[in-house]
Amino acid sequence: MKHDEITCKKLILDCLLEYEDGVMPEEQRRELQLHFDECPPCVSFLATYRVTGRTLKMLKPTEIPSALAETVMAFMRERWEKEKK
Repeated sequence: MKHDEITCKKLILDCLLEYEDGVMPEEQRRELQLHFDECPPCVSFLATYRVTGRTLKMLKPTEIPSALAETVMAFMRERWEKEKK
């Protein structure tokens, strides 16, 4: 995989929820893991994402509603699209 800021942002936005939820197809998961093995900025982002999720779960003992997660991801995708321009 190519390593640059645009590629990494798109990768994270497109794949992170499936990766973390464990629903990503195994071949795609291995490919993403190879990217993480060679891309410290993505590993750092992944660590931050995980800590944020744990913090939110501590604040509210129930799971984050899927609609909220989808809204946040839609916001991030929209922001990414604006940054590309």
